[in-house]
Amino acid sequence: MILHSIISPHDIFCNTDVQPEKTAYKRIEGGIVEVADHRVRRLISTDPRLYLDRRYLPYSEYKD
Repeated sequence: MILHSIISPHDIFCNTDVQPEKTAYKRIEGGIVEVADHRVRRLISTDPRLYLDRRYLPYSEYKD
C-alpha cells in the first residue's frame, strides 16, 4: 500500500505507542452513552431532550 499525502509520516503514524482508552457503551432509555474513564464522551440518540439532560454532558462524570 502506498500513501500519498502532504502530511508528514510522523504526524500520521506518531501515535503507535499510545494505548487506546477503554471505551464502554452504556444503554440508556432513548439512546446510548459512550463512556471512557468514568466520563461521558458522547451521547448517541435521536431524542433531543436527552441532549439537554445534564447527566449526559460531555466530560461529566457518568454514574450508573
